[in-house]
Amino acid sequence: MPDQVLGAKLPVTVTTKISWLLFDIMNETFLRGRTLQNKENHKEVASMFASEDEENREKILRSIKKAHAEVKTELSEYLDEDGTATDNSHYDGSTDLKFDLKMPSNFNKAATTGVGEAIHDYIKNMAIAEWYMVTNKADAGEYVTLAARSLESIRQAVSKRSRPKRPTD
Repeated sequence: MPDQVLGAKLPVTVTTKISWLLFDIMNETFLRGRTLQNKENHKEVASMFASEDEENREKILRSIKKAHAEVKTELSEYLDEDGTATDNSHYDGSTDLKFDLKMPSNFNKAATTGVGEAIHDYIKNMAIAEWYMVTNKADAGEYVTLAARSLESIRQAVSKRSRPKRPTD
């Protein structure tokens, strides 16, 4: 008996933990700033560090919400949503970002982790790029480039398919 009904879509859930996303953003900006620090630029480098301070968090969460929407647009073919309304309200970071996908039945399940990691990486890089547009313009473009690579990784991962299995009857 086949594993799935012919023509049935394969449910795939990708959850991006906001706590880890924020940590990665803060850690990346800390490490980058630390490598640039010298005896003359302490104040400039300090402003590069993303933190949980309210004004910083608001900017970062707005960037995360925007990048999340961009990923949803990219994955719209596979999203299992029927929402036709949206708003520009505040995202407070209290809930994780979740993607409920309906993949073709021949989607290669081994690519699921790749989809999740690429989504995390895209959102992180876009948030850092937008953060650096304000605090470190010299490096912002590099993170836009990294985000573009992550978006391509998302496209590649959702396009992976499994080879058909030979019937056993």
